Parts: sequence; C-alpha cells; structure tokens
Amino acid sequence: MNRVRSNLGIALILIFCVSLFSVFSQASDSLSSVSREQPQPQSLTVMSWNLEWFGTPRVTRTDADYAYFTDVIRRISPDIIAFQEADSQETVERILPKGQYSLYLSDRHGKASESFRDGNQYTGFAIRQSLTVSDPQDIASLNIRTAPKSGERARKGRLRYGTYVIVHPQSGTPIHLLSVHLKSGCYTSKISRQSASCRVLSYQAGVLKNWIDQRLVAKESFLISGDFNHRMADNGDWLYRSLSASSSDRHSVHLLTKDVNASCYVRLNRAKRKSEYRRYTALIDHFVASADIAGALRQGKVYQYPFSKHDVSRLTLSDHCPLVLDIPLPPGSGL
Repeated sequence: MNRVRSNLGIALILIFCVSLFSVFSQASDSLSSVSREQPQPQSLTVMSWNLEWFGTPRVTRTDADYAYFTDVIRRISPDIIAFQEADSQETVERILPKGQYSLYLSDRHGKASESFRDGNQYTGFAIRQSLTVSDPQDIASLNIRTAPKSGERARKGRLRYGTYVIVHPQSGTPIHLLSVHLKSGCYTSKISRQSASCRVLSYQAGVLKNWIDQRLVAKESFLISGDFNHRMADNGDWLYRSLSASSSDRHSVHLLTKDVNASCYVRLNRAKRKSEYRRYTALIDHFVASADIAGALRQGKVYQYPFSKHDVSRLTLSDHCPLVLDIPLPPGSGL
C-alpha cells in the first residue's frame, strides 16, 4: 500500500513538472515571436576623412602607414566612409577591411580630360555591403576653374566633384549623401569674399544650395560630409548662411559640427622641407544635414577622432583627423 502511494506521488510530481515546462515553453515561444515581429533599433555611423593626397607621389607612405589607416577604420567601424583626396580605387581598397565595403569613387575618375598624371584628389564613399545603395550622377558643377561672371559659363578646372549616393536603411526613408571637397584658400569670414578663392567657394555654395533645395522640396533626408575648407562654425559665418538660407525653411539645414571640440595634431607632409607639426583647433571638415538627421543626433554623437603625438611622429598620416557621426535609426522614425 505504501508503495502504491509512493508511485502515485511520483506520478503527480512528474505531471506537474511537464505542465510547468509546457507553460514556460509557450511563454518563451510567445516572447520570441514578439521579438521577431518588432525590429530592433538600428544605428548609422558615418566617418568623413580627407586622406591627404592618398596614393599619389606627393605623399609617400609605407606599409605601416596603410596599416594604421586600416586600423582606424576597424576601430570606428563606420557604416559609411565619405573620403576625400584619394588618387585611385585601388588605393582606397588597400585600407578597407576585406569583404565589408563597396566603393563608390567620384565620376571624375573616368574622365581623362579631368584626371592628372601628377596625382588626383577624388572624393567618394565606401559603404557597408549590407546597405542598399543607389548611385546617381555626381555633382560635377563643383569643378570650376574660376568663378564665372554674370552671364558667363563656368569652365572646368582641377577641383573636385561632389560624389552623390543614396543609402536605403532597412527602417525609414532613404538618405541622400554627398562627399565634398571645396575650394581651399578661403578658410574664415575674415578673408575678403572678393578674393579669387572666396569667389569660387561662394559659387560652389550656390551649387550645393540648389542641391539642398531640391532635397527640401522633395522632403528628402540628406547629409553632406567632407572638407569644406572653411570654418563654418564661426558665429554668423557667410558660407553656412548661404547653405541654410532656403526659400522653404532656413531651419531645415543644420550644421551638425557646430559644437565639436577640435584638436587635431598633425605633421605637415611637404616634400624637401623640414617636418612641421601643428594642432588644429577649428574644424574645416563638417557634416551638414536635414532637420530629421539633426533631430536623431540628439540621441547620438558627433566627434573628431584624434591622432596621438607618438603616431604622428612615427607615421605619415593625414593633415585631417577623421570626423565621426553616430546616430540611432529607431524603427518607424523619419530616417
């Protein structure tokens, strides 16, 4: 009799355990289903980097130098790299982690009349292969010889195109991106806007403004990254006012780098000259974006990636430190 009661007790315990396991299993399946149905938040990291005559005879680099560039990319792990001053596709591919990025080099590189034997400064993008990308025509009208007078047609020169791509995130709307490298020699508002360099830069600002206005009218997200060769973060700067003075809403264009603390220590790489070291504390590289991207940045960050003095002294790096933008892309957002 006692053996019967014992066996009955064991049976009841086993039935209870099986029932409890079934309940937990159903709950786990339910949670897994919810997890699958609700997309996880995404983020987008964009790096802008002027590589300084990259791959040209003007700046000679060793294998150790190239390895350092690759290491920076691995550390930041950007989804999108907007680069400037690259001489060829092969040179950029040399520093990209293998099998991770697709390369979009400036349309200018395929035009013999606008390429040069002594070195080129192409703009472009390297974009993670997991992202869907459209590749419209680049902004070739940024390449001019001099600023045309009223009624004159601009002549082509040695300046850079704006490389144009459209990235389609898994969640949200497409983002229109430009990688630019504007005219040098007009760094601050203190320089006369009547100088030749400033006149060219002012003309280029008009080209960019037209592109921005097209995005605003179509209600499209946009991000312009690169070397503007100008301190746009200065109070009341004319170049930023030119870009943001839109006919629709001047508050729709945002300078994301306005409050970035710059401290870029570099060695100037000039042939047959003694090495010169400088620390740049004002940005000429910038991110300019639409209002929705600026809004997403409130939960993200933008910063400059500095080089150490030790690395600058032992390697031939660049006279620009990378600029990094990290923004969240929550499901259902405007991005």
